[in-house]
Amino acid sequence: MNPSVLAAAAQRRGRPRSPEADAAIVDATLELIADEGLTALSVESVAARAGVGKTTIYRRWASKEALVEDALATLAADVPVLPEAVGVRDRLVAVLEHIRCKSPETRVGRIMPRMLSHATTQPELFRLYYDQVLRPRRARIRQLVDDAQASGEIRADVDPELVVTMVTAPMLYLNLMQAGCGAPGPGTSEVIVDALLEGLRAD
Repeated sequence: MNPSVLAAAAQRRGRPRSPEADAAIVDATLELIADEGLTALSVESVAARAGVGKTTIYRRWASKEALVEDALATLAADVPVLPEAVGVRDRLVAVLEHIRCKSPETRVGRIMPRMLSHATTQPELFRLYYDQVLRPRRARIRQLVDDAQASGEIRADVDPELVVTMVTAPMLYLNLMQAGCGAPGPGTSEVIVDALLEGLRAD
């Protein structure tokens, strides 16, 4: 759980009576999203799993949407720290290794397919997920791509946002398609990155 995110949420909504209850509510929200998705999520179900009353939740959050937003924000802390003093290949491999090892058994990995399934049915809540969880990850990789284009390690004529998608999509696809069968094997990240860089290297 990310204390700084919870503290910021508490400051916006007033001082909570119990930080432990606040953390338990957010934890219960994330577990319910991972187990059942947003459709079955309600203040009542969160209260029951967290072991608190509904009024305890409503003292902190005015709506289910506000609770979901703050709960998802705690996942933003799980952004990989990339090695600095190495080339673009090793940094991209580190990105993919983070994805490979975090999904699908972890909470973040369990939540992603649930949220993707809500992209069309509950677009507002999916947008919260995108802004709170996916956008920070893409921004970190985008900075890596920008640096590599500026240094001449990869071509400057390719849209960097497209490169971000090209880097992450194969591993995300493998994780989703192999859910329940374990993560893709060691060496997968290197194969994906090497194949990608073969077409992106500057002449």
